Amino acid sequence: MTIADEVRALRGALQEDTATFGARWRRSGRTVENWEQGRKAPDPYVLEGIRALAVRQGKKTTPKGKP
Repeated sequence: MTIADEVRALRGALQEDTATFGARWRRSGRTVENWEQGRKAPDPYVLEGIRALAVRQGKKTTPKGKP
């Protein structure tokens, strides 16, 4: 799973739009779109926070159709 897949899956699991998800990390919705499209990657500490949130929320971040 790519970082873009992880971000997209967690945002979807939380049912947040890109602006809301970005505000959580003090980033813009456009930045989140760039993460999800693989054009940019979140800063390492933001990525750690995203992964920690997924664990705390018990959210499945694996996209549909992928193991």
